[in-house]
Amino acid sequence: MKLSDLSLRSGTNYTADELRSAFDRGMTGRGIEICYDEDEQRYLRLYSADTGPYADDVSGGQFTYIGEGQTGDQRLKAGNRYLANAETVPLPIFFFHRRSDGDDWEYQGQVDVLSHEYGYFDGDERKVYQFVLQRRGESEERVDPTEATPDIDTPERTQTTRSRIVRNTALVTDLKEAYSATCQVCGERRRRKVDSGYAEGHHLKPLGRPHDGPDVEGNVLVLCPNHHADFDYGLLSVDPDSHVVAHAYDSSVDGRTLHVRDDHEVESEFLAYHNREIAEF
Repeated sequence: MKLSDLSLRSGTNYTADELRSAFDRGMTGRGIEICYDEDEQRYLRLYSADTGPYADDVSGGQFTYIGEGQTGDQRLKAGNRYLANAETVPLPIFFFHRRSDGDDWEYQGQVDVLSHEYGYFDGDERKVYQFVLQRRGESEERVDPTEATPDIDTPERTQTTRSRIVRNTALVTDLKEAYSATCQVCGERRRRKVDSGYAEGHHLKPLGRPHDGPDVEGNVLVLCPNHHADFDYGLLSVDPDSHVVAHAYDSSVDGRTLHVRDDHEVESEFLAYHNREIAEF
């Protein structure tokens, strides 16, 4: 799936199977899902339910959203980290909401992150991240045109710019071809079509802020979508010296050795950075 080909309509309800079909990936059960399309474009899917554990207020063009982590103080890890980074380096964020009387997810459009805070809110006994989100295409204030004063000066317009990371797509494409789209963790090869495989490139030290990792071969692993997500969520780590894989809960890959081709030098400093800054265990 390419984001440019994605077709969603705001206000439409989608089942979990329909979302899997639209995005070419299923739901993980997390409130903040980190995803990538075929062009390695990162995007987020946000979910909020009336019956969920978070006190989200999703009314209006601007609303608050509580980060993920249901027990203890929330941490700036995984989805919380990517959502916080989107405040300064925007990326596509798709927002879905489920009402208490329904099973499907209503797509409420893309959103931008305006700000975030960390602390105790509304009498909580634990610290959480509270994000202020803005639906795209909606202003913070709505003005009734019948009440507008005709002799008011035209508001000044301010031009803003957005930064985005320019990835070396050829580097990742070459690596995926070298590994025949086979995951370096589990050895599985997912098929995109009958005659072609599908894998994703993962930067151990992320390119975006605050990590500012380099877009070099030694910082990239070729992974299946599942283990790409596990790396992003901090559920996987790799010993920088022995390349032994540790997984937080999946015994089928825990203890395996990362498959690395002789012509692909995965640099130990980037493995160590991931283990120190991103891994959850």
